[in-house]
Amino acid sequence: VRDVAGDLVERVELIDVFIHPKSKRVSNCFRITYRSMDRSLTNEEIDALQESVRSDAVQKLGVELR
Repeated sequence: VRDVAGDLVERVELIDVFIHPKSKRVSNCFRITYRSMDRSLTNEEIDALQESVRSDAVQKLGVELR
């Protein structure tokens, strides 16, 4: 996440883990908090960062996003 958003990332939290009872497939839910100390971030900036984080997760970690 920091590779994409750098110092704009304040915190990354794992907020939920679900394991499917039959398939044993694991789903993780993360919350990313973005913050700039010198300006307000726009929705467009965050949307672009979030899309980059998501695509990097797929490419680098091989995860499936829902």
